[in-house]
Amino acid sequence: MIERVYLKNHLSFDEVELNFSEVELNLSKGLMIFTGPSGAGKSVLLQGILAIFAYFDANAQLSEAIIDDKIDLSDFGIDIEADEEIIFKEIKKEKARYFINNQAVSKKIAKKIADEFIDYLSLRNADELKNENILQIIDKFADNDISNYQKLFFEYKSINKELKEIIQKEKKAEDLKEFLNFEINKIEAIAPKIGEFEELIDIKKNLSKIEKLKSLRSNVENIFEFERVVDEFLTFQEIDTSFFDEAMNELRSYMDLADEKAEFLETINIEEVLNRLEELQGLIKRFGSIEESLKYLDEKRVEFEKLKNISFEKDELIHKQKVILNKIKEKADKITKKREGGLSKFEKNINEFLQKLYMPNAKLILKDVPINQYGKDEIILEINNTKLNELSTGEFNRLRLAFLAAKIDYENREKSLFLDEIDANLSGEESMSVAEVLKFLSKKYQIFAISHQPQLTSKADKHFFVGKDENKSFVKELNYGERVNEIARIISGKKLKKEAVEYAKKLLNEGLK
Repeated sequence: MIERVYLKNHLSFDEVELNFSEVELNLSKGLMIFTGPSGAGKSVLLQGILAIFAYFDANAQLSEAIIDDKIDLSDFGIDIEADEEIIFKEIKKEKARYFINNQAVSKKIAKKIADEFIDYLSLRNADELKNENILQIIDKFADNDISNYQKLFFEYKSINKELKEIIQKEKKAEDLKEFLNFEINKIEAIAPKIGEFEELIDIKKNLSKIEKLKSLRSNVENIFEFERVVDEFLTFQEIDTSFFDEAMNELRSYMDLADEKAEFLETINIEEVLNRLEELQGLIKRFGSIEESLKYLDEKRVEFEKLKNISFEKDELIHKQKVILNKIKEKADKITKKREGGLSKFEKNINEFLQKLYMPNAKLILKDVPINQYGKDEIILEINNTKLNELSTGEFNRLRLAFLAAKIDYENREKSLFLDEIDANLSGEESMSVAEVLKFLSKKYQIFAISHQPQLTSKADKHFFVGKDENKSFVKELNYGERVNEIARIISGKKLKKEAVEYAKKLLNEGLK
């Protein structure tokens, strides 16, 4: 519920401050009626209030509203204390910015939060009469919980999506398998090994040095001709020859290794080495490394195996789809059966209020439609065989009021309700019926409405007059005497007649009972 509203520099209004919290023992519920001459700014004012909550584009330099609802704002990333009041604020300079308790939010988030406690019934938007919304009301009347059904339905949709993707893959599978097979065979034919490329590079380097190695090996062998002379020399000087013997033995060992290396290199086909290096270099150029090429090979093998198993997966999904669809149909039938009972209760409630509103009875018919997230039902609404889009504006508004009143006991949250021209173009009897239903609704709703008729105005819990002075709009809450005069003005025009004043007093006194 909205406790207080403040607007600054909102189009023709310099400043507006309205308090709604005194209604019904300091609660914000009740009937808030705005009256005044044509062109004074009544619609502008209501749109300015709704703009705070992002239902309209902002025009005020500054606007603010205090809310007394307990809303969990943590889901929207807003942290407030448990007992802290909620304050919506909009500031407009070059562009509008929105705040909730001084925390900046987007226009979209501000509107989403406001939807928790505001219903705006405009002629351009009749969402409450959409099929899914009527079904939700009927489900409440029938004590019908369809959450398990919807869970199954969305699982069914997910399987359908997966099945479509598999069928598409199956169509492309043959071409894809051919491509994957080519990729796999190409790498498998090369059969790269980790570390092989580095080994071949080393062999290539050694092959280029083999002649030099042989030449040096041949020259070094001459040293052994002097081995005996050196040994005699050391012995003659009584020097231990063991170090020299060890050195010569070690040299012989290195020469043996050189011989083995040369012998090995002479067995290698240089052309084969170069060709192999070329193959491995091709993989490295494409994949970045031998390791990456082997990783790619493993991935393509897995992908190829999946494609081979795609028909099996498809058959499994088709079976699963049939099982879930049978469960969905079974649950949908049960939902429909319960709805039949809830529909008769709801229809009875609606017609009670339609009669009060001087409207013919409505008939609600359940029609079978293809399975969807709401079941297999569509609601056909008939009023004297007249389609909704053929109803007059007055009839359409009264039908919506009957819907609101019929479901009031099943509303989980008390809301603020904004109405567009709800009693325009109605007869006196019709206006009074609308006023009485709105008064009934105001026990659970906080209702904001512009009125053009004395009947609804007389029922107001708070009556605000919107006027204009030197092209500037203003709004003020009226006391009893001012209300009498304003209702008399609505009845007789600017020049107040005695009869109009007396009738206004009578209406107001009856409305205040």
